[in-house]
Amino acid sequence: MLKCLFIAIILSSPLLAVAPVSEKIGPVAVDIESGSITETALNAVSEPFTEEWLEKYAAEPMKTGEVLAPVLSTALPLDNPVAGMASSDIVDILDLTTGTVYSFLFRDGKIALCYPSYSTESPEL
Repeated sequence: MLKCLFIAIILSSPLLAVAPVSEKIGPVAVDIESGSITETALNAVSEPFTEEWLEKYAAEPMKTGEVLAPVLSTALPLDNPVAGMASSDIVDILDLTTGTVYSFLFRDGKIALCYPSYSTESPEL
C-alpha cells in the first residue's frame, strides 16, 4: 500500500513533469502562454499566407512580403505544427507532415524573419 502511494505521489508531482524533447527543435512547448510569441507563431502557421496574414503577423519592414513570400506562400497553412520552447526572440516550428523546421525571429511581438531548415529525414519529433 505504501509503495502504491509513493508511486502515485511521484507520478503526479509537477516537479518531475518534463516537456518532451525533439531532436529537431529541442524542448517542445507544452504550456503556451496567451499572447506569447510561441502562441503567435503557432497561430501564424495555421493560417494561409495572404495580405491579411502580413498585416496581422509581420513586422513593419517585412509587410511587403518579399522576404517571406517565397517560403511561406506554398507552405502555409501547416497541418501538424509543433512549437519548440521560445529562445530569446526565436520560435522554431516543426511541421510534422514534412519534417521542415521553420525558425521565426520576432521583433516587438511581430515576425521579422522566417527561414526554413529542410529535412531529408523522417518528419518525426
